[in-house]
Amino acid sequence: MKNLCYILLPILLVVVLSSCQEREDNPTYAWQEVMLGDSTEWKELSYDDSHWDGQYQDPTGKGIFWSRMKVKLPKQEVIRRGCGIQVFSTAAYEAYWDGVYLGTNGRLGEDGYFEIPGDYQWFSLLPDSLVGDGEHVLALRSTKDFEQPGQHSYVFFDDYFRLTRGSLQVSKYMFMLAGCFLLTAIYFLFFFATEPKEYATLIFSVICFVFMGLILMEYLKLYHVYAYPFQRTRLEVIDGLHFSLGILIPLFFMTHFNFPWKLAGLGIILAVIGTLEYKYYSHFDWIARQHSTLAWVWSVLLVGYAIYEKKKGAMWVMTGLVLCFIVVNFMPRIPYYYMSSYDVSIFIAFVIIVLTMLYVMSLKRKDERLAYEASLVRSERLKNELLKKNIKPHFIMNTLTSLIDWVEESPKEGAAFIHALADEFELLNEIADYQQIPIRQEIRLCKNHLKVMGYRKEIKYLWEQEGIDPNDIIPPAIIHTAVENGVTHGLPNENGNITFRLTYETTAAYRQYTLTTLAQRRPASTAAKNNKAGQGTGSRYIRARLQESYQGRWELINEPTAEGWQTIIRIQHV
Repeated sequence: MKNLCYILLPILLVVVLSSCQEREDNPTYAWQEVMLGDSTEWKELSYDDSHWDGQYQDPTGKGIFWSRMKVKLPKQEVIRRGCGIQVFSTAAYEAYWDGVYLGTNGRLGEDGYFEIPGDYQWFSLLPDSLVGDGEHVLALRSTKDFEQPGQHSYVFFDDYFRLTRGSLQVSKYMFMLAGCFLLTAIYFLFFFATEPKEYATLIFSVICFVFMGLILMEYLKLYHVYAYPFQRTRLEVIDGLHFSLGILIPLFFMTHFNFPWKLAGLGIILAVIGTLEYKYYSHFDWIARQHSTLAWVWSVLLVGYAIYEKKKGAMWVMTGLVLCFIVVNFMPRIPYYYMSSYDVSIFIAFVIIVLTMLYVMSLKRKDERLAYEASLVRSERLKNELLKKNIKPHFIMNTLTSLIDWVEESPKEGAAFIHALADEFELLNEIADYQQIPIRQEIRLCKNHLKVMGYRKEIKYLWEQEGIDPNDIIPPAIIHTAVENGVTHGLPNENGNITFRLTYETTAAYRQYTLTTLAQRRPASTAAKNNKAGQGTGSRYIRARLQESYQGRWELINEPTAEGWQTIIRIQHV
């Protein structure tokens, strides 16, 4: 993840530096209000259009209309040879400069012809003889037969070749940044495929995909020439992407920091931004800013809660959010070339948020790696405890002593004793390296142990089971350990028997094993008290194995019953 940060930061720096203006700003040129109708006089420099003020109407589908812009070119443009004009407009039009025809973009809908939509972006070279001091007029004779939010148009003046090529220089760096987000999104999508329960990883991957799409759609106009009706579609897609980010960014922080009221929080977010979309749908630039602002506000509130809860990495995320606020509010003071200052600042803010997300995720991965390494150490320790617990010197000595007696008194039974002991050790050797084993192996181990102890203590141990799923898996030797406790602390009943009954049940919330020891309890002793309190060596082993496999989603209950003793192992479903 650090490597991704090292890649994103330099590219971001290149984008910012490459987009900074290298020349003085052109002044802002204002269109006179649109006038419906048609007159050849309206293209002339000498025409008095002062009476047009206040007569604007939406020209869509109303025939021919004219727009006029008064221009006083900066000094560097006046002395330049090869000055060009770049027009962004949602109409088909004829363009005139000081009454001189420059060209046609599309085909106007007149004289019985249907309109052919003009390109949203159009370039023209201005005649050098008409570029001089004083006031000039750019006039557009237009038709607009396709649904659009009003008349949207703005103009740039510069060297013709810079106009036509400069935007490509800027867009290539933005696409490099988009490529970085694409690779990041794919990487974390595959990461989620390997760990499907890490929903924060999936959300982060989707955020990167959405951010990549936002970059491509925002800068589509810089490298692709498209007909003006597509401009609305493009703005709608951008609006949808901002809408998605307004949900996904807070949702990531909710999921990563384990916010307790996720559904309620998500419902509030959806209600607020859904209301904005419904009331101000066509105000694309304004509503995009509101989505970004609201995403920041939700994130600040959620990260503030995480700081209150002392969540790891939350303070760094809050620092990143404060930096985003500074960037968005102060960077628009810096002029940029071919790009809106606000667009630059908001993209930098989004990159900062993504980098903070990467950082907190890397902290989580580090904790998981350390926990995994600790689990390996713990597993080895539990493996050793399992072997030591069952191969104690006094156990071996007592067992061998009993074996000698059986071999001398009854060679046949002595041989059966040897086979039972060998089977138990063989099973212990098989399961020692596994974190979980099938319950059928566990039951086989318990039965072999009872057979060995039956020879040693000359007590009849009985085994009963009910409802067992032979393919269910549990940590090794936890039932076996509970059986050992029953053998150690139980006395046979009047029939000279001790019965172990294992039952299994499952519900929607958990699965449960219950081992009931039907025997008389020994008089209270230190060992018995420890076992009852769950402090004995056997209970500690069972707890450690359950924690290794289920990380807190388990419960161990040891309690006396009228028939003897009962051990309950309850495992919560994920």
